[in-house]
Amino acid sequence: MKKVDALLDDVPPQLDDAIPLLRQVLEVEPERLMALHSLSWSLDASRRTDPLRWERELKAEHWRLRDQVLSLTKGTKPGGTLSDAQRARTLALSLWAEDVVRGNPTQAQLDAVEAALDEAEALRELPDLSRGRRGLEAWRAVRQGVKGYPSLLDSMAETPARRILDVPDDDAPCFGGLEGAFSDEGFLAWLRKRTPAARPKGKKGKELDAAVLLAAGEDSAPFFGPGFGGFGRVGRVLALRALGANLDVRNDSKQGLLHLAAMVDDAALVKELLSLGLSPAAVDEEKATPLHRAIENDAVACVPVLVNGGAAIEALDENGRTPLFDARVPLSAQALLDAGANPNGGEGWTVLHQLACFMDRGPVIEVLLRAGADASRKDAQGKTPADEALERELSHIASLLGATPNAKPASRRKAKTR
Repeated sequence: MKKVDALLDDVPPQLDDAIPLLRQVLEVEPERLMALHSLSWSLDASRRTDPLRWERELKAEHWRLRDQVLSLTKGTKPGGTLSDAQRARTLALSLWAEDVVRGNPTQAQLDAVEAALDEAEALRELPDLSRGRRGLEAWRAVRQGVKGYPSLLDSMAETPARRILDVPDDDAPCFGGLEGAFSDEGFLAWLRKRTPAARPKGKKGKELDAAVLLAAGEDSAPFFGPGFGGFGRVGRVLALRALGANLDVRNDSKQGLLHLAAMVDDAALVKELLSLGLSPAAVDEEKATPLHRAIENDAVACVPVLVNGGAAIEALDENGRTPLFDARVPLSAQALLDAGANPNGGEGWTVLHQLACFMDRGPVIEVLLRAGADASRKDAQGKTPADEALERELSHIASLLGATPNAKPASRRKAKTR
């Protein structure tokens, strides 16, 4: 544990080295309190860095550790020199409270959250408690209906640039804990009915525009993709719209709100933005549409929403490539094919030519071949997709595309004599 403590006390904490050691300790001593606490803290820090990885790989372990700590520390009293039990229980209570307020809690659950936070604050002051307390207060406002909704809007007016990642839990711009309240259907319906305020002039207007880009998805950079939808994005965007934010704003890459919502696979926000009149045909600086960016980031849930909203399946970017060219996983390719995408789309250089250049695209190629993609087509240089794979020494890809064993790339074949 001394080695672990040194790793966690480093700046920044050496989590990748500490986590395996903590797991080893717990294999030998499953109820060692400080090991449980330190591992729970480490996994929480990873979640704040990369929520997608936390959701897929760490969530079940993290919540099991939290519940184990709560069980082992039940009955811990406040006061005196800070003990291991007080330290561990405070964090576990905070994590439990945050988990509840991020959902749709009942009144009884909100009362339990308040009791848990009061107990935690009596044991120890901790910045992490801010997430649960922030969510609790927001839900108390939501439960008041139209009397409480304005306070949530006012909170966005005070600090428009709210975000989840890379912000301390107790700082005003932290949105952590508010995800659930800002997803409440009553609050969303109230926001939709509001007439947007005139966009403020000068600095305030620019702040609102930057904030709405963050809310639509830019706050997750560089971790775009599935797992970053939600986060109360619909409520955040609607609140900023009500305050006067320009929904046609673009970032430095000329990406608009619809591009960003698609990049984080927030189908609900994509649908909302389409209903507000944003065009699925909008293009960024590379002439890519929101559908291009959705596929590029494995955002499968957004595909049918964009297509049903009028997105052109065969739209070409600046390189003459349709969204299907960007498919990295089978589900993305299948979603486009189900929507009517042409497996042989493109100009000269086909989808198979593109996919043949990457060693991990075999599963996607198989989907396209089953859909009728033609592996015999040649590009402007007379190369087949298999030739592209062979030139990159991707023999397994070339084989999928019909190359015979020991086949040579086109550039190494001898010209036929007449």
